[in-house]
Amino acid sequence: MFAEDVSFSYAPLLEEIAGLGATHVALVVPIYQTNGRSSDLALHTRYSPTLGLLADTVRVARRERLEVTVFPIVRLADPGPGEWRGNLAPQDVRAWFARYGELLGDLAAVAAQTGATRLAIGSELSSLDARLDAWRPLLERVRAIYPGRLLYSANWDHFKDVPLFDLVDEDGLVAYFTLRSSAKSPLDDAALVTAWRGVQAEILGWHRARSQGARSIDRPHPLVLTEVGYRSRAGATAEPWDESSGGIVDLEEQRRAFAAFRKVWSGGPQLDGIYVWNWYGYGGPTSTGYTPRGKPAAAEIRQLLQDL
Repeated sequence: MFAEDVSFSYAPLLEEIAGLGATHVALVVPIYQTNGRSSDLALHTRYSPTLGLLADTVRVARRERLEVTVFPIVRLADPGPGEWRGNLAPQDVRAWFARYGELLGDLAAVAAQTGATRLAIGSELSSLDARLDAWRPLLERVRAIYPGRLLYSANWDHFKDVPLFDLVDEDGLVAYFTLRSSAKSPLDDAALVTAWRGVQAEILGWHRARSQGARSIDRPHPLVLTEVGYRSRAGATAEPWDESSGGIVDLEEQRRAFAAFRKVWSGGPQLDGIYVWNWYGYGGPTSTGYTPRGKPAAAEIRQLLQDL
């Protein structure tokens, strides 16, 4: 939910998403703090939706027969060099968790009141997701408000060592895995499929071992890929996580990346779900952004949703 206009309606986008054949949608709520050392988290007056708009959008999605995940993501308003949500180092950790817990509680209340299916308790918080002493009481308060499923979304390079998974109901990870060594290496469809097969084996092997090992949970957790996305930009398969501006439009690289993903993951019971990042934005043939709207990748995603 990145619109800067508080009166923006997400209804047309949700209608399109349902028309593609999706059954679930994640509503991403940006939460801002000044930099990686601060604890002044808040819903931004310009770049975050209000709680009222979030509630209205959940209801619109449900009218489209979409199950809803409320998905907060921490962003930095004025990051220092190399800072992002994956390496937060708040000077006052207790204050950070207190403020984050307040905001997550507000989102949990909206999710409960509107019938959202799932609440992500965080995403890619790699430097903080081992702090179970702080997460445990926070999540106890969230569960008192929200009766649905809780999910944590780990970063693609960190998912194998996340103690926080044991406190939630579903294991999630963002899937910005590198599919070729550099943007200068040949873009070959067979190589993209081979790369995804290697990643698939790594993910499923980890999750199988986690499900079979000694655990503090009652039953194996579902496995969800919380973000699968590629920009329509040259080099996107080499650095799928790179959201910086600019670059050369390459609609075919985006399409071929999703085609490789579809060929590897379709038709099997290995995953409990995926979310495509993302549908927001105008899209079209001149866009270098992540959205597949108005691009050849949309047909691959439609087929993927049919095949899963």
